[in-house]
Amino acid sequence: MRALRFLLASVVLFVVALGWNALVHGVVFRSANDSVRHLWRANLGEYMPISFLITAGMVVVFIWGYHRFARTPSVREALTYGFFFALVTGLLVDLNQALLYPIPFSVAGRWFVGGVFEFSLYALLLSRLYPPARRF
Repeated sequence: MRALRFLLASVVLFVVALGWNALVHGVVFRSANDSVRHLWRANLGEYMPISFLITAGMVVVFIWGYHRFARTPSVREALTYGFFFALVTGLLVDLNQALLYPIPFSVAGRWFVGGVFEFSLYALLLSRLYPPARRF
């Protein structure tokens, strides 16, 4: 039963992640992303399967971490985990890219803030789809 719930949570979060990223990067942050489009690979479409694998991997790591480290299925615990995960990924990915590449810090900052909302949403969903066992 736990494996089935893990699989269900993985599928749901994967679909939500695809939708979230399409909305945020394709609509909300469109102008910010357009400002760094010249840095993208010319053949970016060829890398879409890898992008899907990375998204699936991120979802699995996120779910495993939440289930492993969250103590209760509360909203507070979920938001704390989502915020922590967003901080780690934001520092490693968004802000580090602004340091390594000629990306404006304002763009990286928007990505970072978007990540905080993104992973908080995932954690809230996950607290209902695949709650951790209560630990005392």
